[in-house]
Amino acid sequence: MPSPRPPQPTRFAIQKARGKGWKTLEVGEELAHAKARFDRMVGVNPRAYFRLIQLDYNADSAYEGMEFNWTLIELYDPSKGGSVRPPPKPAPSTAGKPKGKRKSAEPVALPLRIYLTVILIGTLAGALAYLHFAGGK
Repeated sequence: MPSPRPPQPTRFAIQKARGKGWKTLEVGEELAHAKARFDRMVGVNPRAYFRLIQLDYNADSAYEGMEFNWTLIELYDPSKGGSVRPPPKPAPSTAGKPKGKRKSAEPVALPLRIYLTVILIGTLAGALAYLHFAGGK
């Protein structure tokens, strides 16, 4: 029977936005040090998105020490002009939650004209290529 793993300390990570994801730049175990490094990175590159997150070890994971639950501590958004701290989360409530599928607030129109134009152009290009290469025999 494997022995239980000792609890891991809470860690703090600084991440920078890269494409559609986040790249972890640094991980530390002290919040004060991580906050100072976060502020320094924002000062060095004030036009990038950064976030400071808290990493808590997920003991229920099957990956043994490689999976963490994270909580946002601070987000630097250059379009908003600075750091944004997340609002405190309200207590979860089951009353008033809608059941079933959720519909969006406003409908989104599909660009059918663009789809039809692309299909028409592709069909014409294919027909011309067929006539050009098949007609030369």
